[in-house]
Amino acid sequence: MRHTIAIALVAAFIGLTACNLDTTNPNAPTQESVFSTPEGLIALGVGVQARFGTSTGTLIYGGGLVTDELGAISTAFSTISDAEQGIVTPGAGFVADIFDSNYRTIKSANDIIFNSANVQIPRGTRSGILGIAYLLKAAAIGELVQAFKQVAIDTYNTPTPSFVDRPTALAYVVALLDTAQLAYADTTPSAQFLSSVLVRGFDVSNTIYAYRARYYRLLGDNAKALANADSVNRTVFSVIPFSDQNRNPVFLNSTGATGVLPRDIFRTSDPTEALRTASQVTAATIIGRDPNFTPLDNFARYSVASASIPTYYPDEPLLVKAEALVNLGRLAEAKAVVDSVRTDCPGAGRVATDPGPCLTPLAGAPTAQQLLDEIYRNRRFELFATGLRWEDLRRLGLVGATSVAKRCFLPYPTGERNANPVNVPPDPEGSEPVVNPGPCLP
Repeated sequence: MRHTIAIALVAAFIGLTACNLDTTNPNAPTQESVFSTPEGLIALGVGVQARFGTSTGTLIYGGGLVTDELGAISTAFSTISDAEQGIVTPGAGFVADIFDSNYRTIKSANDIIFNSANVQIPRGTRSGILGIAYLLKAAAIGELVQAFKQVAIDTYNTPTPSFVDRPTALAYVVALLDTAQLAYADTTPSAQFLSSVLVRGFDVSNTIYAYRARYYRLLGDNAKALANADSVNRTVFSVIPFSDQNRNPVFLNSTGATGVLPRDIFRTSDPTEALRTASQVTAATIIGRDPNFTPLDNFARYSVASASIPTYYPDEPLLVKAEALVNLGRLAEAKAVVDSVRTDCPGAGRVATDPGPCLTPLAGAPTAQQLLDEIYRNRRFELFATGLRWEDLRRLGLVGATSVAKRCFLPYPTGERNANPVNVPPDPEGSEPVVNPGPCLP
């Protein structure tokens, strides 16, 4: 079976070991019953999607806080407002939140990957659940790579995993995504999978292609980034849903002691971007904890507990494609792609909830640098509150105490260092933001 081959591919890449970050609940079903029954496997398939929704929300929160996107409200803890200035200690709660929540997603995915063969379940259900597991394991590692300089990828059944550098982790991410595609395509998804496992609004196939484009971009493989970007269906807007019971984490963290909201510089910095900014924020004059970063606006997209989180925005693959074309020297084609993003307007034939600037095409024949500047400008407004802004600022060299992003990376959480003192790397920078960090990326 193809999913058996897929497991072998990933196992060959890293071996079969990882950390278990879950605590034991004596009232929960036993591990054996969860891992050996169809009901247990289905529950794991649903649960890994919920966990990913939570973990991606933590990157939105932390990444926005140390860049120019989000600011602490007046009731937030001092560690939150300190982070706006790049002051982040290993004990800061949001550091552990990003780290632990993503490893919980990975733990759930591993539970599926390494136990699904033991469960008698329709093939179309198994392949669908496996596809989700590989995809979201890749996504969680990809998010960790954007927050921490080194990450652990070999984490199944060992409390003290080793850490690897970014290129190694990113290569593993795309290997997982390749495996996700193989597993998901093994058999047509069953009615059971579509009705009982796949959450509303989540498009697995297109998210795989979009994430492959995203992470091949970070690896610098322009040809593969371009090919995968071209494979994404432009009419699909894939999301992770939430409800009043399973509440959106960005919404939850917009009030109280961990409260953050959008800085109004996002809305006010470019008047031509009124349509895209209105899709994300609502104008307000909220006073923040740090007077250097006020006033703040309200979220528009995340204004209710049931708001969904996009797995990617439909125009992200287009901007990845445009950047790859520039890097390949195909400037006229790149301009056409950038113009397709700029001229995207509300109306028939487009995803209704996708932000569109409705601008005019670029004039003349822009240079490579002018096109790159426009691509990154569009990424700022198109991909607001996704966590991706931080990586873009690193790539642009806009990091430092007096720059746009205040830190290259986060320190490793105190709890992880205490549990794994031998393997957790030294923090890449101190608690204070460095004035001139030099290149953040290798």
